[in-house]
Amino acid sequence: MLSRSFAALCLPLALCSCSSSGGSVASNPGPLVDNTQWFPSNKGEEFFGPPRDDSACEVTPIDCEEYFPWPEGECVQFGPNPSCVAAYVPECLDSFTVLAVYTRMRDDRVPLCNWLTLEQPSLRALRAGDRVEVRARHSQLTAPVPGEAHIAFVIGDEQVLDYSVTIPTDFEFPDVVWAAPKDYPAGTPLLFHVDNHGQNEYMLIEVNVLPEASE
Repeated sequence: MLSRSFAALCLPLALCSCSSSGGSVASNPGPLVDNTQWFPSNKGEEFFGPPRDDSACEVTPIDCEEYFPWPEGECVQFGPNPSCVAAYVPECLDSFTVLAVYTRMRDDRVPLCNWLTLEQPSLRALRAGDRVEVRARHSQLTAPVPGEAHIAFVIGDEQVLDYSVTIPTDFEFPDVVWAAPKDYPAGTPLLFHVDNHGQNEYMLIEVNVLPEASE
Protein backbone atom coordinates (compact mmCIF):
# COMPACT_ATOMS: atom_id res chain seq x y z
CA MET A 1 0.00 0.00 0.00
CA LEU A 2 1.22 3.59 0.58
CA SER A 3 4.89 4.19 1.30
CA ARG A 4 5.01 5.37 4.90
CA SER A 5 8.44 6.99 4.55
CA PHE A 6 7.22 8.93 1.53
CA ALA A 7 4.10 10.01 3.35
CA ALA A 8 5.95 11.21 6.42
CA LEU A 9 8.34 13.35 4.35
CA CYS A 10 6.08 14.69 1.62
CA LEU A 11 2.45 14.81 2.67
CA PRO A 12 2.73 17.63 5.25
CA LEU A 13 4.18 19.85 2.52
CA ALA A 14 1.28 19.07 0.23
CA LEU A 15 -1.30 19.78 2.90
CA CYS A 16 -0.24 23.36 3.53
CA SER A 17 -2.56 25.92 1.99
CA CYS A 18 -1.45 27.19 -1.40
CA SER A 19 -4.58 29.23 -2.21
CA SER A 20 -4.38 32.71 -3.60
CA SER A 21 -6.09 35.68 -1.95
CA GLY A 22 -9.35 37.07 -3.14
CA GLY A 23 -12.76 35.61 -3.76
CA SER A 24 -16.05 35.84 -1.94
CA VAL A 25 -17.08 34.82 1.55
CA ALA A 26 -17.90 31.13 1.63
CA SER A 27 -21.43 30.46 2.83
CA ASN A 28 -20.35 27.42 4.87
CA PRO A 29 -16.60 26.68 4.81
CA GLY A 30 -15.37 23.18 5.63
CA PRO A 31 -15.06 19.69 4.11
CA LEU A 32 -17.14 18.96 1.02
CA VAL A 33 -16.38 15.20 1.03
CA ASP A 34 -16.09 12.37 3.54
CA ASN A 35 -13.39 10.00 2.26
CA THR A 36 -15.01 7.06 4.08
CA GLN A 37 -18.23 7.38 2.06
CA TRP A 38 -17.23 6.84 -1.58
CA PHE A 39 -18.99 4.16 -3.63
CA PRO A 40 -18.56 2.94 -7.26
CA SER A 41 -20.59 4.80 -9.87
CA ASN A 42 -21.42 4.42 -13.56
CA LYS A 43 -21.91 8.17 -13.92
CA GLY A 44 -19.44 10.53 -15.52
CA GLU A 45 -19.33 9.41 -19.16
CA GLU A 46 -20.11 12.97 -20.29
CA PHE A 47 -16.93 14.10 -18.55
CA PHE A 48 -14.57 11.13 -18.94
CA GLY A 49 -15.93 9.45 -22.05
CA PRO A 50 -16.94 5.77 -22.21
CA PRO A 51 -14.71 3.16 -20.53
CA ARG A 52 -11.99 1.74 -22.76
CA ASP A 53 -12.49 -1.72 -24.23
CA ASP A 54 -9.89 -3.11 -21.81
CA SER A 55 -11.30 -1.34 -18.76
CA ALA A 56 -11.78 -3.43 -15.63
CA CYS A 57 -11.98 -2.87 -11.89
CA GLU A 58 -12.28 -5.43 -9.09
CA VAL A 59 -14.05 -3.36 -6.44
CA THR A 60 -14.38 -6.20 -3.89
CA PRO A 61 -11.26 -6.27 -1.65
CA ILE A 62 -9.16 -9.44 -1.89
CA ASP A 63 -7.57 -11.19 1.13
CA CYS A 64 -8.64 -8.30 3.37
CA GLU A 65 -10.42 -10.24 6.12
CA GLU A 66 -8.31 -8.47 8.76
CA TYR A 67 -9.56 -5.05 7.62
CA PHE A 68 -12.78 -5.49 5.62
CA PRO A 69 -15.53 -4.42 5.98
CA TRP A 70 -13.81 -1.09 6.47
CA PRO A 71 -14.75 0.41 9.86
CA GLU A 72 -17.79 2.69 9.50
CA GLY A 73 -16.75 6.32 9.31
CA GLU A 74 -13.09 5.54 10.04
CA CYS A 75 -9.90 5.13 8.05
CA VAL A 76 -7.97 1.87 7.60
CA GLN A 77 -4.50 1.56 9.12
CA PHE A 78 -2.60 -1.19 7.30
CA GLY A 79 0.19 -3.06 9.00
CA PRO A 80 3.56 -3.71 7.35
CA ASN A 81 3.42 -5.79 4.15
CA PRO A 82 -0.34 -6.41 4.23
CA SER A 83 -1.78 -9.19 2.05
CA CYS A 84 -4.88 -7.05 1.45
CA VAL A 85 -5.45 -5.89 -2.14
CA ALA A 86 -8.12 -3.22 -2.69
CA ALA A 87 -8.94 -0.97 -5.62
CA TYR A 88 -9.99 1.84 -3.28
CA VAL A 89 -9.86 2.30 0.47
CA PRO A 90 -10.26 5.10 3.05
CA GLU A 91 -6.69 4.99 4.33
CA CYS A 92 -5.14 6.60 7.42
CA LEU A 93 -2.24 8.88 6.56
CA ASP A 94 -0.86 11.13 9.29
CA SER A 95 -3.93 12.91 10.74
CA PHE A 96 -5.89 12.60 7.49
CA THR A 97 -8.31 10.08 6.06
CA VAL A 98 -7.45 9.90 2.36
CA LEU A 99 -9.14 8.05 -0.47
CA ALA A 100 -6.43 5.76 -1.88
CA VAL A 101 -6.89 4.13 -5.31
CA TYR A 102 -4.65 1.23 -6.35
CA THR A 103 -4.32 -0.17 -9.87
CA ARG A 104 -2.40 -3.43 -9.51
CA MET A 105 -2.69 -6.93 -8.12
CA ARG A 106 0.19 -8.62 -6.30
CA ASP A 107 0.98 -10.18 -9.69
CA ASP A 108 1.64 -7.10 -11.81
CA ARG A 109 0.56 -8.94 -14.96
CA VAL A 110 -3.02 -9.00 -13.66
CA PRO A 111 -4.81 -5.61 -13.55
CA LEU A 112 -6.77 -4.72 -10.44
CA CYS A 113 -8.42 -1.49 -11.54
CA ASN A 114 -7.67 0.59 -14.62
CA TRP A 115 -10.92 2.61 -14.80
CA LEU A 116 -12.77 3.71 -11.68
CA THR A 117 -15.39 6.35 -10.95
CA LEU A 118 -16.51 6.87 -7.35
CA GLU A 119 -19.44 8.95 -6.13
CA GLN A 120 -20.88 10.53 -2.99
CA PRO A 121 -23.28 13.40 -2.19
CA SER A 122 -21.74 16.70 -1.12
CA LEU A 123 -21.67 17.41 2.61
CA ARG A 124 -22.70 21.07 2.35
CA ALA A 125 -24.29 23.61 0.04
CA LEU A 126 -22.27 25.90 -2.21
CA ARG A 127 -23.16 29.47 -3.04
CA ALA A 128 -22.18 31.13 -6.31
CA GLY A 129 -18.67 32.48 -5.81
CA ASP A 130 -17.68 30.01 -3.10
CA ARG A 131 -14.13 28.71 -3.58
CA VAL A 132 -13.47 24.96 -3.39
CA GLU A 133 -9.98 23.47 -3.16
CA VAL A 134 -9.33 19.92 -4.40
CA ARG A 135 -6.06 18.27 -3.32
CA ALA A 136 -4.91 15.01 -4.89
CA ARG A 137 -1.70 13.04 -5.22
CA HIS A 138 -0.22 10.30 -7.37
CA SER A 139 2.84 8.17 -6.77
CA GLN A 140 5.70 7.73 -9.20
CA LEU A 141 3.95 6.38 -12.29
CA THR A 142 5.93 3.63 -13.96
CA ALA A 143 3.65 1.72 -16.31
CA PRO A 144 2.56 1.37 -19.04
CA VAL A 145 5.24 3.09 -21.11
CA PRO A 146 4.26 5.00 -23.11
CA GLY A 147 0.97 5.78 -21.39
CA GLU A 148 -1.13 8.46 -19.75
CA ALA A 149 -2.80 8.79 -16.35
CA HIS A 150 -5.94 10.80 -15.72
CA ILE A 151 -7.42 12.08 -12.43
CA ALA A 152 -10.67 14.06 -12.33
CA PHE A 153 -13.10 15.52 -9.81
CA VAL A 154 -16.65 16.64 -10.62
CA ILE A 155 -19.12 18.76 -8.65
CA GLY A 156 -22.61 18.42 -10.11
CA ASP A 157 -22.33 19.51 -13.74
CA GLU A 158 -18.80 20.97 -13.48
CA GLN A 159 -15.47 19.17 -13.88
CA VAL A 160 -13.36 20.92 -11.26
CA LEU A 161 -10.10 18.93 -11.58
CA ASP A 162 -9.01 17.52 -14.95
CA TYR A 163 -5.41 16.34 -14.62
CA SER A 164 -3.55 14.21 -17.16
CA VAL A 165 0.12 13.24 -17.16
CA THR A 166 2.33 11.20 -19.47
CA ILE A 167 3.93 8.06 -18.02
CA PRO A 168 6.60 7.62 -16.76
CA THR A 169 6.59 10.54 -14.32
CA ASP A 170 7.57 11.39 -10.77
CA PHE A 171 5.09 11.80 -7.90
CA GLU A 172 2.93 14.93 -8.03
CA PHE A 173 0.27 16.73 -5.97
CA PRO A 174 -2.41 18.05 -8.35
CA ASP A 175 -4.20 20.95 -6.66
CA VAL A 176 -6.91 23.28 -7.93
CA VAL A 177 -9.06 26.07 -6.49
CA TRP A 178 -12.41 26.42 -8.26
CA ALA A 179 -15.04 29.16 -7.90
CA ALA A 180 -18.64 27.92 -8.02
CA PRO A 181 -20.44 29.61 -10.95
CA LYS A 182 -23.85 29.07 -9.31
CA ASP A 183 -25.50 27.63 -6.21
CA TYR A 184 -25.27 23.90 -5.52
CA PRO A 185 -27.41 22.33 -2.76
CA ALA A 186 -26.06 19.94 -0.15
CA GLY A 187 -26.31 16.42 -1.57
CA THR A 188 -25.08 17.43 -5.04
CA PRO A 189 -23.39 14.40 -6.68
CA LEU A 190 -19.59 14.42 -6.50
CA LEU A 191 -17.40 12.18 -8.67
CA PHE A 192 -13.75 11.17 -8.34
CA HIS A 193 -12.29 9.39 -11.37
CA VAL A 194 -9.01 7.57 -12.09
CA ASP A 195 -8.10 6.22 -15.52
CA ASN A 196 -4.81 4.31 -15.73
CA HIS A 197 -3.25 0.88 -15.43
CA GLY A 198 0.06 -0.59 -14.39
CA GLN A 199 1.78 -0.37 -10.99
CA ASN A 200 0.45 2.99 -9.84
CA GLU A 201 -1.22 4.62 -6.82
CA TYR A 202 -3.50 7.64 -6.55
CA MET A 203 -5.00 9.60 -3.68
CA LEU A 204 -7.71 12.17 -3.03
CA ILE A 205 -6.41 14.01 0.02
CA GLU A 206 -9.28 16.42 0.72
CA VAL A 207 -11.86 18.74 -0.83
CA ASN A 208 -12.71 21.86 1.16
CA VAL A 209 -14.95 24.89 0.81
CA LEU A 210 -12.54 27.71 1.65
CA PRO A 211 -13.25 30.54 4.10
CA GLU A 212 -12.94 34.18 3.14
CA ALA A 213 -9.37 34.86 2.07
CA SER A 214 -7.27 37.08 4.32
CA GLU A 215 -6.32 40.48 3.01
